[in-house]
Amino acid sequence: MAKILVADDSITIRKVAERQLIEAGFEVALASNGEEALARLASEHPDLAIFDVIMPDKSGYDLCTYVRSQPSFADLPVLLISGIVDEQVTKQAESCRADGVLKKPLQGPVLKDQVMGLLAKRQSKPAAGEPAAQAAPPPAPKVFRITEDQLQLFRQASSRVKELEALLAQEQARSSELEDQLGRAGARVTELEGLVAARESGPAREREPGSATDLEARLEQERQRTELLVERLAEAERTSAAGAQRIEELSRTIAEIARLVGLHKIEGQESPPSD
Repeated sequence: MAKILVADDSITIRKVAERQLIEAGFEVALASNGEEALARLASEHPDLAIFDVIMPDKSGYDLCTYVRSQPSFADLPVLLISGIVDEQVTKQAESCRADGVLKKPLQGPVLKDQVMGLLAKRQSKPAAGEPAAQAAPPPAPKVFRITEDQLQLFRQASSRVKELEALLAQEQARSSELEDQLGRAGARVTELEGLVAARESGPAREREPGSATDLEARLEQERQRTELLVERLAEAERTSAAGAQRIEELSRTIAEIARLVGLHKIEGQESPPSD
């Protein structure tokens, strides 16, 4: 089983990444900052590392640069994650020789697919001393022409994706908060059940009917509160799943239109206007 190291100072991002990777069949090691990530690299020997670009002590770029400078980690795939992925972030990722950059919040199967692809690529690399297979030349691109309607759809989808990503991040934070509340409520229920059982099993002269009634009432309230938290958590997870699916659909639309735009640029280069 491949082991993935995830380093991010956000507990929400760590939990989301951990859940997605475990569901995909990976073992996960977590770090909350750069120094802890360095320690985990030495002790856990991961098969792939995921670093947040911005952390309090060491950035993801610093960690990636360190990994690339170590012979023992020379072929370790490194993914960077960032709340903003623009030209500057992309250039810095290329400068430190990262294998890719993912945008936060992490949604859908994007993280799993990237990790599985990089691990498969690592396994297919020839061993030292073996000649690498010569890659076949890429096929010539087909030429399409982008329409104004497609451009408008591209703009609308891009704007909607940004809105949905912000909402999804809020829902993921809400789910994390509800999980914490549910854990505390469960602990209170267990404590009150123990007090009620102890009072019921004690000698009759040591029982205090008023106090017992109060404990039972509090226990019932905590049980009801726990049931309500379970329902709210399930609702938040359903909302997050629906939002992630919608973002994935819009992202596919954007990617397709972006591809057509790129091909249109190729067409313009190949077919200059006649004199």
